[in-house]
Amino acid sequence: MEEQVNPITLTFDEKIDVLPPKNTLIFKLLQDLPLKKEENILEIGPADTEHLSYLLQKAKNITYTGTYFSDAGIKNVFSAYKTDGNNVEFAKITDNELDLQDNSFDWCFTADTIYFWPDPLKYLSESYRVLKSGGKMNLAFVEKNFGAHLPWTQLDFTFYETDEVKSLFKQSGFVNIEVRKMTETITDQNRKEITRPFVIVSGQKK
Repeated sequence: MEEQVNPITLTFDEKIDVLPPKNTLIFKLLQDLPLKKEENILEIGPADTEHLSYLLQKAKNITYTGTYFSDAGIKNVFSAYKTDGNNVEFAKITDNELDLQDNSFDWCFTADTIYFWPDPLKYLSESYRVLKSGGKMNLAFVEKNFGAHLPWTQLDFTFYETDEVKSLFKQSGFVNIEVRKMTETITDQNRKEITRPFVIVSGQKK
């Protein structure tokens, strides 16, 4: 792993309104996280900030770390985000590795990202490494039998079945692996609302 990169801590004075959770994959994943005060939370590959105000109000004094691939990318995604005394940190992914200390986080989660991971086993193994003993990883995704046939997923997507993801969790060292099947409401390319099934696989570090 390359030299440790210190996360950037951002704090802001202006408070933003906390909107109620939406009926979407990322919000449903977060609704199920029983966060406690002063816990450290890691998200792999956040695409936007829509869910952060909801996440940060779930428990007091939690620290959120989001991973990124390039400085430009993270600045574009998070430049408009504001908190009120919460810690929001960023850490870089380099060669499929997280520039983060071992045993640092209470929770790790990721939503709709596994399709783009060049090495899913490596990503899950890295997640396991940075979790504390007893910490949990929660991964939400759309299964192959549904996602692979969508017109906008024909390029650059690799879909998986639930059993494949469970196997990756086991190979990474996770125990107490659980599977939850849920649905979300999304807007398709024709601006019509559709119900899409998805799966949350979770595992615990020994």
